[in-house]
Amino acid sequence: MNTTTAVSAVNAQQNIVESTLTQPVVLNVTANAGVVSAQVSSTTYAKIEQLVLEREFWQENAYKTSNDQLYSLLTRCYEYYKAMSLDTEEAKVLRSGLNDYINLKGYIFNKSTHTINKIVKCIFGVDRRRVSTYGIVLRSALAKNIDIFDIADFIRESGGVEEIRLAKSPNAMTPKQKAQVASSTVVVNNIGTVSSPALSAKLDHGKIGTNTVLIGTWQADGSIVVRTVIESDTALNAALAAHYSAIKADAEKKSADKKATQVEAEKQRAAAEAAAAATATL
Repeated sequence: MNTTTAVSAVNAQQNIVESTLTQPVVLNVTANAGVVSAQVSSTTYAKIEQLVLEREFWQENAYKTSNDQLYSLLTRCYEYYKAMSLDTEEAKVLRSGLNDYINLKGYIFNKSTHTINKIVKCIFGVDRRRVSTYGIVLRSALAKNIDIFDIADFIRESGGVEEIRLAKSPNAMTPKQKAQVASSTVVVNNIGTVSSPALSAKLDHGKIGTNTVLIGTWQADGSIVVRTVIESDTALNAALAAHYSAIKADAEKKSADKKATQVEAEKQRAAAEAAAAATATL
């Protein structure tokens, strides 16, 4: 469908919407206390429907085309890296050419910077977040041994570049996965109990036994004044994911401390054995 035809289709659909809405539209919304009626004028309804149609047109055309072009560029970056990884004279020329281009542009990289990220920076410019995101996408594809011709499909099936960036590595957990793990472990902790008629009134008693989020203010005497209850899965998952990260960081610190203690003990043991050996030879 070309742009002219698509726009005509959108306008035709708008005419249909407007012609069929000569009377106010009554929307019945079921609420906890009963039924709430709201009247929306035909003009307002038609405007919203028009925006919906334009969004659908954008999503199926400009947005999709933009993503397709991005995935094509990322595929060519990946192809360049793959080509320069070979043990051929052509690959040597590509590696040398990349280094010459980097020097010409004055780009500076750390020794640990992956060559894929160098290629991405050369192609997409110096936006650090963009370079990092696209570098993560292509390195994730590399880790999974994705074929050059399958890069675009790999990105789409993974939910797009942002979803891959959030995962960060093939074995990394998403925030939702972290929340699921933390949800099963947080129930073993009990650092205090808060109760009041006002708090009970805010809670959904059908969710007894499940986790929830409270917002409170820490007082000078060590108590916490609970201000409100957050009934949001998004907020709960974010809190649980943060709890998971805190637990993981604490576990990693304890592991590092234990390892350092073991290393120190091994050094002392070796020093004692050396001293004992030296004394025995006297």
